[in-house]
This record gives sequence, structure tokens and C-alpha cells, in this order.
Amino acid sequence: MQIIFTRHALQRIRQRKVSEEQITETIELPDEILPGDGDEETAVKSYDDREVRVVYREIEPDTYLILTVINPKIVNR
Repeated sequence: MQIIFTRHALQRIRQRKVSEEQITETIELPDEILPGDGDEETAVKSYDDREVRVVYREIEPDTYLILTVINPKIVNR
């Protein structure tokens, strides 16, 4: 799998303190995939203390363009 990050996505990853490994895992093994606008999808994955949402577009088979990381919400457990 190849993952390409937009500049905006890289900024959001830093701001939200999400690792690139978490991004990859969220795309590969999501808890849920939500439809987006056009050919965009949002992969959702819960981690111990928060939920990560990655908005992406598959630009070629097995190649993903990460558009943004939505503010992860704190999961109350």
C-alpha cells in the first residue's frame, strides 16, 4: 500500500498528534468506512483514548491520497 499525504493532512496530523502508523492502520483496518463527497471516504478507527477519522481518496489501486485528519474525539470508557 502506498500512502500520499497532502500538505494539509500533514499539518493536521501534527496538530492532532496522530502518528503516520495510526493513519496507515486506520486505512488498512478501519472500524467503519463512511461515504464522503464524490470518491472520498472517511476511515474511522477507535484507539484506547480517542477516535481517529481519516478522509482519503483511492487514486490508484492500493494508492491512497490522505486529504485530512478530522479532529479525533476523546472516547469515554
